[in-house]
Amino acid sequence: MKCKVSNTKIKPFMSLGQMPMANGFLRKKDFKKEFFYKLEVGFCKTNYLFQINDHPKSPKIFNNTYPFFTSQSKYMTRHFKEYFDWLKKNKYVKKKSNCIEIGSNDGTFLRNFKKNKINCTGFEPAKNVAKHKNNNGLDVVRNFFSFKNVSKIKDIKSKVDLICAANVICHIPDLNDLIKAIDFALSDNGHFIFEEPYLGSMFEKLSYDQIYDAHIYMFSAHSVQKIFKDKGFVLIDAIPQITHGGSMRYVLARANNKVKQTLTKIIKLEKKKKLNKLESCLRFKKDCIK
Repeated sequence: MKCKVSNTKIKPFMSLGQMPMANGFLRKKDFKKEFFYKLEVGFCKTNYLFQINDHPKSPKIFNNTYPFFTSQSKYMTRHFKEYFDWLKKNKYVKKKSNCIEIGSNDGTFLRNFKKNKINCTGFEPAKNVAKHKNNNGLDVVRNFFSFKNVSKIKDIKSKVDLICAANVICHIPDLNDLIKAIDFALSDNGHFIFEEPYLGSMFEKLSYDQIYDAHIYMFSAHSVQKIFKDKGFVLIDAIPQITHGGSMRYVLARANNKVKQTLTKIIKLEKKKKLNKLESCLRFKKDCIK
């Protein structure tokens, strides 16, 4: 097994065996064609990244029958309104900002930008979701957010003030390409802000279903800080969220930006809980077996 970011060899520390894909919803006649993959987990000591070895590849997962639509959840609709208000309050987004949302789904988050007359483009690879009526009138690119796709867009280089995402980055296998695309598009003073289910919460609640739910990575502040530092970015803040059983919102900027006290406290707490050590993963495995 190799780390998907550092390419260093790592040993799987836990296996959940052969698993079918989450959100498959097969018809009975298709049972014999069910897709299975070996679900085993590893931890990279170089960048503190918790990750699965194998995973369902597109278009097996993000295809024309992707089943999740954000607007069907009143809770998540409200959360994205609060997420936008937080961006505005903290001046990460302003009237003349140019913004991108990675994995914009049915436009639930994008609509908040539209209502406030702020330019925001969504990237959504699941065609059926991108075509949803909720996306009418929104600027949506029906494709993956990758360096190849982003670099094709005219006049985007270094012009984007905010790139944001929620519950998406953990699904992207090639984080190196993702960061390359962010680096290409983001302005000198721009921010990349994303939130994901949090490794610390998964360990605390033993919510090992997070591994199964198509999450290639489970991030911690330590892993995000290390991965992006190696690419010229600095993690300046981390804000805990209650969504998905415990998530974390990460704020990144280009190098030489000041780190906030809230992040310093979270890093200290992670060290205390040994989220930067394989030891915590082995304890998690033991607890899962129990």
